[in-house]
Amino acid sequence: MADPVIPATGAWRADPEWDFLAYQLLRLAHAMLSDHFDDDPVDAAYNRALRREQNRRRGGKSWVLKTWNDNPERGVLWLHAQPVANAFTLGVTHPEFTADMAVTYDLDLEELDSATVTGVTGSIAKAITEARFWVDELTDFEFGEADLDEDTLVDMLAELGGLSDDDDDDDDDDDLPGRSSPGAIDHRDHVERMVSRLARLLRDDEAPELPELDQEWLQATPESLGDIVGVAVDAAMATPRDAKKFLVCLALLNAQLELIRYQSERGYKWADALLDEYQENVRDLAEAKAIDHQDLFSLAAALGHAKVPVKPELSEALMEAGPSLPGSMPPDQALNQAVRPLIDDLARNVTSPFEVMEAMGESAAVTPAELRCFMAHELALSPHPVMREAVPLMLLDNAAEVRQAAALALEQIAVPETLSPVSLRRAICMRNWIPEADRAALDQAIRKARMKGVQPAQWDPPGDLILRASSIDGSGAQSILLASRTGKTGIAAGLLLKLSFGMRDAWYHRDVPRREIASMLAGAQREMVTPEVERSYVDLAVQHGIAIGVAAGHLPDPATLEIAEAVGGADWKDRRIDAATETERLFNEFPADQRTASAIAASLRRSVGWMNNDRLWDSWFEDDAEIRDLLGSAKQQDIATASRGLLNGILNQRRDAWAERFLLTALWARAVKAGQPPPLGPGARAATWRDMVVLAHEALSGRKLSEIPIMAEIAERTVIAARAGW
Repeated sequence: MADPVIPATGAWRADPEWDFLAYQLLRLAHAMLSDHFDDDPVDAAYNRALRREQNRRRGGKSWVLKTWNDNPERGVLWLHAQPVANAFTLGVTHPEFTADMAVTYDLDLEELDSATVTGVTGSIAKAITEARFWVDELTDFEFGEADLDEDTLVDMLAELGGLSDDDDDDDDDDDLPGRSSPGAIDHRDHVERMVSRLARLLRDDEAPELPELDQEWLQATPESLGDIVGVAVDAAMATPRDAKKFLVCLALLNAQLELIRYQSERGYKWADALLDEYQENVRDLAEAKAIDHQDLFSLAAALGHAKVPVKPELSEALMEAGPSLPGSMPPDQALNQAVRPLIDDLARNVTSPFEVMEAMGESAAVTPAELRCFMAHELALSPHPVMREAVPLMLLDNAAEVRQAAALALEQIAVPETLSPVSLRRAICMRNWIPEADRAALDQAIRKARMKGVQPAQWDPPGDLILRASSIDGSGAQSILLASRTGKTGIAAGLLLKLSFGMRDAWYHRDVPRREIASMLAGAQREMVTPEVERSYVDLAVQHGIAIGVAAGHLPDPATLEIAEAVGGADWKDRRIDAATETERLFNEFPADQRTASAIAASLRRSVGWMNNDRLWDSWFEDDAEIRDLLGSAKQQDIATASRGLLNGILNQRRDAWAERFLLTALWARAVKAGQPPPLGPGARAATWRDMVVLAHEALSGRKLSEIPIMAEIAERTVIAARAGW
């Protein structure tokens, strides 16, 4: 297949968005052809017209097959047939751009055989946006059995961009975005152009904010991770060192590693392989001492920024590659001499123990646990109160040995002269945020502090705060936002809860200008439904998240404690909601006429009606490696058959998880403060949350999932999403 023909005139030019635009145009070409050739009569009509044109003198001419113009403001799609078997031209005409391609398409296999971009003019960004819109339109509502083979797509992208594809492993049956393989595609040229462009935009050597198009390209090309590392190493080794390009590469790595981590958490093996390969690459750089230690550390710290667990062998390699300890002293003495000046310097530049932990955050992620234990001891012995007050926060370390060391360090300083009342209060609060096995050592430190006369400080009364909470999406994620309601400045904070993980993230900012607080809340409301909720719901949701995390070994971030102190969360503990018990309690409180079979049936119908008419529930489908593998083995089934298979199989196994999601959604909807639009569609507020309780009740009752309309809708969306490659 030939390289794309780029027009010499017009606004289009070969630039870093080319790969991503080509990817979207290929998806659009397949969607258009699949939509048109959806049944046999259309195929037969095409073959008759083809024979007619081929019998004409001079070989015939092209003819119009179909035009899509239902949304003219989004552009008009056109599809023409050529007087050669299975050859077509197609494209988009839009006020801000045009795009067209020449393709060959196998009608029997419903696959693209080749594709050439023959012209793109106008706005690249608009072309990408509208191509994605039309793909969604065609696959959302008229998606049949035809499916774009991702191996073919990768091959075509390789040829379109002059790229190479060296991996033809048929055993890797993950689909994009659940499919990739390390090094399968070389995106080095694209990365270099992107880095150069962003480096020119840098001001004051601050990390750049990535444009949306760059973020989308990273998401579409996870295999570019290795190429970004390569460009970063080149920038670090340049003479003179190219600081701006290296900083841009770090921003790209932070974003890409986080995106890949999302896929790893969904069970995709290719994502695990990419993260492993990244750590191996950084370890090799450390062992070879190929770049400056600070640059090496920055590459490793990107893992901590993305919340990717760092392997012990990488931590060890970084320590061995680091600056030598002073002289030939014994290791402990040498560490003391090296670390204590750093602690003193840090103490002069922070105002709270949370700032201490933030400053140590990235380094802690790549520091061996033994050294973090040493740091807990050194912080406890520091003459600076702010450093000693950081010790309780180390109780939230991911490593059990560090938590134990922090508890022992607290016991060492558990006297009024060295342990402040606020530190004791924080230690008591976090006792129920750590695993049961770690609590005995902490209890001993708390008892000693009380015996020595240290009394915990009182909790400050909470300020007047706005508390907003998003709905729970299809992955079980929910955002909680907190902000000061009045004042020229105030706090702005947020929590991300995930039902399969626990407390996924937390952030807290103080002294935020009122204008920025308003902008944050308005931006969140534009992206997702985030109504103001009662404080009781925040307490319930946070404690549920803490309990899930503690059980899974995922402890809250120290910023969670800052938020607890701001809202007066003295009673936040690891309290998990018993979904079955709570659902039964709420259901039995309904009036008798709302618990009849006919009332339940009417409730179930209302629920699926909201789901179909409200974009709030667009994310309610399953999408992980297990689902993709299962549906990949049933690609020949129609949507209805594949959906029934999900309802009787994997979704039936996950019914408890969906029941929990329905219950929490009910509690969330009930907690929305009066005076706001109903959170669950146009019905009355009281009815909506009760309908979600009914959903949870029926999911837990053993009723066939095929008899619960919303579960049937979730199954169908799951099939469509997997086949559309969302």
